[in-house]
Amino acid sequence: MDLFNDSLFKALFDTAVPRVILKAEVPDFTILDYNRAYEIATHNIGKDIRGKTLWEVYAPEQAVGEGATVLPDALTRAVINRETIYMPPFHYDIPSAEPGKMETSWWELEIVYIPATEKNKDCLLVTTYNITERIISRQSVTEGLEREQELGKELAVINEELSAANEELAAANEEITASNEELYDSNEELAMLNDELGMMNEELMHAQLNLQTLYSELEQRVEDRTRELAESEQQFRQLADSIIQMVWITNEKGILTYYNKRWEDFVGRLNPAEGEADWYRIFHPDDADRIREVWLRSLETGEPYELEYRLKNLSGEYIWILGRAAPFYDKTGKISRWFGTCTDINELKKAEAKKDDFISIASHELKTPVTSLKASLQLLNKYKEKDSAQKMIPALVDQACRSSDRVSRLIDDLLNISKLNQGQLHLNKKHFKLAEVIEECCGYVQLAGEHKVLITGDTDVNVYADAGRIDQVMVNFINNAVKHSPVTETIQVKIEKEEKAVRVSVIDKGIGIPKEKLPHLFERYYKVDEEGAQYSGLGLGLYISAEIIRKHEGEIGVDSEPGKGSSFWFTLPIHL
Repeated sequence: MDLFNDSLFKALFDTAVPRVILKAEVPDFTILDYNRAYEIATHNIGKDIRGKTLWEVYAPEQAVGEGATVLPDALTRAVINRETIYMPPFHYDIPSAEPGKMETSWWELEIVYIPATEKNKDCLLVTTYNITERIISRQSVTEGLEREQELGKELAVINEELSAANEELAAANEEITASNEELYDSNEELAMLNDELGMMNEELMHAQLNLQTLYSELEQRVEDRTRELAESEQQFRQLADSIIQMVWITNEKGILTYYNKRWEDFVGRLNPAEGEADWYRIFHPDDADRIREVWLRSLETGEPYELEYRLKNLSGEYIWILGRAAPFYDKTGKISRWFGTCTDINELKKAEAKKDDFISIASHELKTPVTSLKASLQLLNKYKEKDSAQKMIPALVDQACRSSDRVSRLIDDLLNISKLNQGQLHLNKKHFKLAEVIEECCGYVQLAGEHKVLITGDTDVNVYADAGRIDQVMVNFINNAVKHSPVTETIQVKIEKEEKAVRVSVIDKGIGIPKEKLPHLFERYYKVDEEGAQYSGLGLGLYISAEIIRKHEGEIGVDSEPGKGSSFWFTLPIHL
């Protein structure tokens, strides 16, 4: 299928969400295509940036923020691991609509790896979300809290001034009382006291005026504070609806009072009036009682919790969630609310399960040859000084060598997959005659005497490649042919020179492979179990072979029919 001309793909691609398609090449990531929304979001209206590398359009040295590092790393990881990657918020400035200036920008990205097809090479579909306004809104909330602290300090100063004024008023009252007592003693003192009293009354009037002014200012500040709190609540709701986590709030008794849009999109609307029954319908039956017990204990003790459990989404699928909840205390030290979040960890749980499966397989595969090797050495030690040793030793040595080779192959597969994961599988290319390398790697099969390898086709063709890696691919193909064709004596290796490439095919007349399993043969850890025959290995050989051929910019595949055999093939470009 021609991806760029496919009507369904174009309908999905040409939406209001900014999307760009990049060539899956490290480290350039050439821009293949983009939609109108992307052109507007990145200020490239009227420009044609197709054919340019991502870094020519958005130079990392001009960007301010961590995006200059995390964006190339994420794109590289998506290509190497052939997986979808979600990038949380990061800072990456881009050129603004005004020439010569940069625009502060925050982004979230979803990077989807699209494998190669017959008509298209592999590429990356990148969906971009400009979340600059959301980040700025979050910063505004922080600034509002700082203003609240400043108002609190000002209110404390006002209270101190009021306290001082009250103390002055109390002192004035004491002086008035003393003056009234002295009034009876002397008319002259009465006149003096009246004068002093007039002055005090004047000061008292000024103090009352000051108090009225302070009260007016305080009322205005309370009104402003009330308005700011309302704005802060609105900003909180906007922020809660914009994050990827599901957010919920209950009162001190655990009754739901709020949940964000992410929650509603995931499980739908909840009805607080139904109580526990409405919650139980979304929890996995194996998790519901455990979650309820922990939640009731938290409500009783005030302790926060962090748990993993499964929730049912709107599609009816149970998804693994990391749930957290913590109490919020009022100024008296009592719990007034509970805040909680739910984070989707379903992909992480799947990855952990794959890791556990791989460890189990690797342990089993290593244990078998090591046990056989140990037994052979023990028998060699037992018979080394007996007369029958001459007959037993060759067979035991052969068995020990086979076990040792098997351990070596398993370790090589582990080392190669580790290098692939770290992007360290390098090629040492040189010019060589392809047929000579194939003859060398097939020699051990000829020596075994059970199968014959017949090399046909253009045996004089030269290629520019890593001979050691091509030998590794051929050994894997030949081993598979031997294992899957125990009755057939001849295995054919055909070398065909095409217009711009050379094609190598390893053909056997063995049991063949079912059609439904062919698309999975080159996946990591995939092993074919045919008619109860479980073959040894880690399921990495064909995956590593595919990565080696892709690094050579070639193609790899298989044609097979049950009962008629298989043809594993790869191509290498011919550099003239």
